[in-house]
Amino acid sequence: MGKYSVVGTLESAVIRIVKKYWTLLGVGLVVLWVRLLLRSKSLPLVLHRVTPHSMSRRPDDRVMEDVAYYVDRWLTLFPYNRKGNCFPRSLALYWFARRLGYPVRFQCGVRKDASHLDGHAWLTLDRLPFHETGLHWQRYTVTFSYPPDTAAGEGRDPAVRCPNNRAMTL
Repeated sequence: MGKYSVVGTLESAVIRIVKKYWTLLGVGLVVLWVRLLLRSKSLPLVLHRVTPHSMSRRPDDRVMEDVAYYVDRWLTLFPYNRKGNCFPRSLALYWFARRLGYPVRFQCGVRKDASHLDGHAWLTLDRLPFHETGLHWQRYTVTFSYPPDTAAGEGRDPAVRCPNNRAMTL
């Protein structure tokens, strides 16, 4: 092994480590930003803010896997509320997925338990769950989707239709 191959291997290892921690920091900042937005803006306005104007990148499954892992780790360390992390998790993953070129949709749903309503948020890609842990999403009736499915006749952008709604917490 020559001198240059050792230096090249060391450089690539350093680059991988820097990228890893840069991604970890970026994910933490997006999770924090989403949580702050949810405290002051309505859900449609939050979704409008986190949706990029264009999706020009090609989807990268490896990067998306890393992002999903880091979002889950941040929310394990700093939980959103006692009921769960699905709401900020889905919004943070939505932010990253759309920027990575995945045309995902944000979904909210409800289900009735014995004495109360329960809510859940998740992402779908081509009407299938996207980085959703478990199958519990199937027990919920979808009550809100973003962006609206124009083929299903869901109408206009809800951010335009409902500018004064307060943030919803599931």
